[in-house]
Amino acid sequence: MTLLDTLRSRSRQRELNAIDVVAEAARAAAAGKSYDVAAIEKALADTGKTPADFEAAVDLARKRLAWLADFEKFSAASATVAKLEKAAAAEKAKFEAARTAFMQRADAIDADLAVARSTSDKGRNARGQLLDPRDVPGTIGERYREAVAESESAAAAVQAAQRDLREAMQRVKSEQEWIAQLTGEAEKTLKPDRIMVKTPEAAAGESFKVEEHRRKLAHWERRKRESESSLTEAEKVAARAAAAVEGLIADVLKA
Repeated sequence: MTLLDTLRSRSRQRELNAIDVVAEAARAAAAGKSYDVAAIEKALADTGKTPADFEAAVDLARKRLAWLADFEKFSAASATVAKLEKAAAAEKAKFEAARTAFMQRADAIDADLAVARSTSDKGRNARGQLLDPRDVPGTIGERYREAVAESESAAAAVQAAQRDLREAMQRVKSEQEWIAQLTGEAEKTLKPDRIMVKTPEAAAGESFKVEEHRRKLAHWERRKRESESSLTEAEKVAARAAAAVEGLIADVLKA
């Protein structure tokens, strides 16, 4: 080896050593440790670097320390991920199996429900046909039709009595309001000075209009009592007629 080769080899070695010195110092600075400033200055000079280059090296060292910390968690985290993914897949499989079983049970229940509803509807319709007075044969049919006619007539009488009672109650209320209004007007007159005084008509007695409404009130109150009595009796008759029809239904269904 020539002298020139030797010098070149030594120069290259010093440069490599300087690079390592800079790298070690950068790692120490990134970790918050102390380092030889004079050695760094010489190493930077040997490598042709500046303090800014050293700052960049320190910043890179900090990043690599953070990356290393994350990497050191990689193995354990990967194992945890695999374990949890397996557990999640197992739970999803259980859920799907349970959902499938539920849907199968629900479908079966829906099918049974549809059949039951159809049977119930047919039974309800059949009962209606069996209880149609027009289609009941024999003497039981005659008795049933008479009972149904009496029940319908009694129900109509109840409705009529209810209408009469509502009308009487409305008329009573109307007459009471008329009397209250007319007697109020007769008792007081508002004078310009806002002094309230009784009118001569009020002092002499009630007006013809008031007396007429009192007669109407008495008439409708009497009608109200009569309607109440009629409604009570009609409801009793209707209840007996409905009970008579109900008492025949079992025989009618088998007729």
